[in-house]
This record gives sequence, structure tokens and C-alpha cells, in this order.
Amino acid sequence: MTVFDNCMLYTMDMTVIYIDSLALLNFIINYLLLLATARIGGTGFRRWRLAAAALFGAGYAVAVWLPGMMFLSGLFWKALSCAVMALIAFGGFRFPRLMRLCLLFIAASFLLGGVVLALGLLAGSPSSGGIPYMPVDFKTLFLTAGLSYAVLTLAFKHMGRHGARETAEVLAVWGNRQIRVKALLDSGHTLTDPISGAEVLILDASAAPALLPPPAAALLDPSLLRDPAGVMELMGPLGLGTRFRLIPFRAVGVDCGFLLAFRPDQVTVRGKRRPGCLIGISPTPLAEGIDALVSTI
Repeated sequence: MTVFDNCMLYTMDMTVIYIDSLALLNFIINYLLLLATARIGGTGFRRWRLAAAALFGAGYAVAVWLPGMMFLSGLFWKALSCAVMALIAFGGFRFPRLMRLCLLFIAASFLLGGVVLALGLLAGSPSSGGIPYMPVDFKTLFLTAGLSYAVLTLAFKHMGRHGARETAEVLAVWGNRQIRVKALLDSGHTLTDPISGAEVLILDASAAPALLPPPAAALLDPSLLRDPAGVMELMGPLGLGTRFRLIPFRAVGVDCGFLLAFRPDQVTVRGKRRPGCLIGISPTPLAEGIDALVSTI
């Protein structure tokens, strides 16, 4: 049996379980799992949705330790909780994409759960049905969470790369201007805004002027785009500073660079809106016959 004492639980063998530590550890691990799932799956995400899903998972982890709730540690309930978390985090996507993310998250959860449980057992930490718990040692807690994320990304680092190679029509709107371009759908395209978590569509520089206001379009000279920070500064006097931003990226031959991006009024891919999607302007031409690069959702 399990009994309460303030924020502590005592198992039948009188092992002390601190609820706040249990919840915090599982919240961090769940958040990192969801973040890794989004990046591996090559999709945009909303951090508040990831946090809400991670909070649900932490609540489930605590519930497993409650008196009379051990049945929740069964395989069915674990899979169900993973599915609910994936729905909370990625519920805005179309069904096929949502199912892929759900399955990816469930697979990653079971893989990571085994790793964390093994680490916990080696450290002599208690567990309930595979729900990880460690004593109140925040250094160990964050080290474990970071190690868990590293193991997950290393295990799945090749997934989601060079997947779908189909094309789709993309419509982008800014005020009374709009463009329709042919985009390559690529599950390996995972570029997102590090602040908001919004996905970033890559647009060929030759297609961007038709969408932007004339003063901004005049700044898209290839020589200027090689210095995106300089172009960003020039957007300020035009009153467009709030619509433009710099997105850090890595590519073959580029350890760390910046991409000039802007926030349009609307982006649709195959007739389905991509809320919050940013458009990054490529300083170099994309593949022949392709004007944009977008992630698969």
C-alpha cells in the first residue's frame, strides 16, 4: 500500500517518494520526448502545447503511485497516456501525420522509459510500473533528463531525414499581395523559430519580391542577402522590423548561419493553413523547378 505525508508518499516497503520531485522529473522527460518527436518527425510545434502535454504525463506518473492506482502502470494505460499526450501536443495536424507522430512518440517513450528505468535501477532508485523516480537531487534530475534526451536523439537521429520527396502548391499572402509557388515537401526539413517554435518555410529569393511590399522587395538583392543582419537593420526604418527576424540554421558547409525570415498573413499548403508559419528567404537558389521547401505535416 501507499500512504501520504504532506508531499511524500510511503510505499509498502516504506520507501519515501517525493511527489514534487516525481512530477518534475517526469515533466522534464516528457517535454524533451515531445520536443524530440517534433524535431525527428520534421514538423512545427507550439511550446505551450508541448508543456501542456508534458504536464498531463507528469500527472499520470504521479497517479500511478497513488493508493489503489497501480493498475495504471499496465501496458494499455501507458500506451493510452502516450496517445493522449501526442493528441495534446500535435492535435492540430491531419490524421495521417498525427498518427505518425503518435506512433513515433509512443516508440520513443518506450525506448526512453527502458533507458531511464535501467539507470534508476542501477542507481538504486524506486520505480512503479516503469515510471521513473529519483530522490530529491536536482543535479541528478537534470543530468538524467539531459542524458535521456541525448540517448533519444542519437537513437533516432536518422529518422525523418530525406523522407517524402513529393511537391505541393503553396499559397502565401501578405496584405493584398499573394504568390503561389511549387514547394518540395521534405520530412527532413525541420527548421523552426527557436523562440516561438513555429515552422519556417524556405522560399527562393526570386519568388519573394512578388509577395513583399516594394520597399522591402528592393532589399532582396543577392549581394545584400549574404548579410541578413544588415538587411534586418534596413527593415527598421521601413516600419517592417516587427515582421522580419533572423533564424539560426546549420547546413552542409555552414556551421552556424542566419536566415532572413518574415511573418506573412497566411500560408497554406495543399489548401490547408499553416498557422504561425514563417517564411525564410534562401540566399541561394533552390532545386531546379522548386521555389520553396516545406516540412511534411
